[in-house]
Amino acid sequence: MIPLGDSVGGQRRPVITLSLITLCALVFLYELTLRGAALDQFVERWGAVPRLVVPALNPAAQHAPLLTLLTSQFIHAGFLHLGGNMLFLWVFGRAVEDRLGPAMYLPFYLLAGSLAGLVQCLISAGESVPLIGASGAIAGVLGVYFLSYPTAWVRVLLPILFFFWTFDLPAVLVLAFWFVTQFFTGVAAITTASRATSSDVAVWAHVAGFVFGVACALVLPNYAAVDRSLARGGGVQRANAPGPARLVSSIADLAALLLAVRLVVRFFGLAAVRSPLGAVAVPIVSVTEPVVGPFQGVLPSVRILGGLLETSTLVAMVAVYLLAGLVGQLFVKR
Repeated sequence: MIPLGDSVGGQRRPVITLSLITLCALVFLYELTLRGAALDQFVERWGAVPRLVVPALNPAAQHAPLLTLLTSQFIHAGFLHLGGNMLFLWVFGRAVEDRLGPAMYLPFYLLAGSLAGLVQCLISAGESVPLIGASGAIAGVLGVYFLSYPTAWVRVLLPILFFFWTFDLPAVLVLAFWFVTQFFTGVAAITTASRATSSDVAVWAHVAGFVFGVACALVLPNYAAVDRSLARGGGVQRANAPGPARLVSSIADLAALLLAVRLVVRFFGLAAVRSPLGAVAVPIVSVTEPVVGPFQGVLPSVRILGGLLETSTLVAMVAVYLLAGLVGQLFVKR
């Protein structure tokens, strides 16, 4: 799921968030001017190398490598790496900057990224591959958002096969999904030197950053609540979901999308194709089987233009919306 926006946004101009995004973009543009060995040397010099960072924790050792826990947060391995990180930072960082206040948000962000990188270095202490990217710090931002705005709504883009669909889902669901699946797994390297930029994902950095963010949300003051209280003359309000009926509608849209993909998969026989496309198609068919199953015994499939049209799936899509409409009416205020 790719986040596109949220229902919280921010009360102030997100100066720190915009500055962080701009700085990461400028560093990446500089990376693009480097070639071959020069790029590798830059990444190895300013990325956090576990084999160098861990010994630097010794009081008697040189501490210079510890600086890379900060500098590595502004280096990215490719357009997808940078774009994914900055999109998450923009969508969730604005509300968290409001929540913590600009003066506290920046040190929190840098500390979260540094601690996340340090945890990953400790776990992979013997590795020489530099750790780079802002995802550890952004994981901290997500942790604060998760606890501060669980009932906020996030608009997400869900690409499935050739379909792209947008849904409004509760933030707690979106962030829980991120925490489990580790969204930042697609890294397009801009160097061919795998020893300098690996496609491996620093999973423990994400976990550590998120947990640190949750812990900070428990103890740090909520400046956003104070601002809204003053602006409205008291009565602090939270960014709540539009209502249960909206959630039911979003779930129905998601189910209908999966059924539509199943319809295409069955029609073209994609589930039988031994390819990455077939690998994606098979789980979709399996997930939708309980919904379509009750209709398969009474509704035969029809062969059209060489393909097999599952009428049971079409009816199941209609049934999903009818059921969602009935359930949604239960939450309508009368």
